[in-house]
Amino acid sequence: MIGGKIVFKRAREKIFEEYIHKNKEKFFKISYIYLKNKEDSMDVIHESIVKAYAKLTSIKDLDKIDKWFIRILINTAIDYIRKNSRTILVEDKDMEVLINKSKDQGDSFNLLIENLDEELRLIIILKYFHGYKTREISEILSLKESQVKNKIHKALNLLRKEIEEE
Repeated sequence: MIGGKIVFKRAREKIFEEYIHKNKEKFFKISYIYLKNKEDSMDVIHESIVKAYAKLTSIKDLDKIDKWFIRILINTAIDYIRKNSRTILVEDKDMEVLINKSKDQGDSFNLLIENLDEELRLIIILKYFHGYKTREISEILSLKESQVKNKIHKALNLLRKEIEEE
């Protein structure tokens, strides 16, 4: 039976490795929402990978690895903020890059999203940029589905107002 456990463990590790490699840009975007700093975001991603790897045998359904890992990533980012207990501001150079990028693309939507509070911004990005369903977002963020729907509605109303003012 020991040989079967080793094969099972290696198969999980391979699936996990492929998942991490395939989704690294998504992980960066999500962690950056919280930390607003490239280096801190990378640290949180690496710490999340280590935590997830250590708990890899605890996930029963590998089809749910995405929700499971995103939850670890978000919790690690929140813990990082608490641990460092400092205000994280967007650096001027980062904001300039964002402004120039949106000008080049003719799309100021990214800037509008940056003006949303952290939770609303995360929900909008998970829903509209990564294609998560309301139910999945509620599981990831440990919120009720109705709360997620209300927050989506609130965020969209705020974005509409900003667009109308421009």
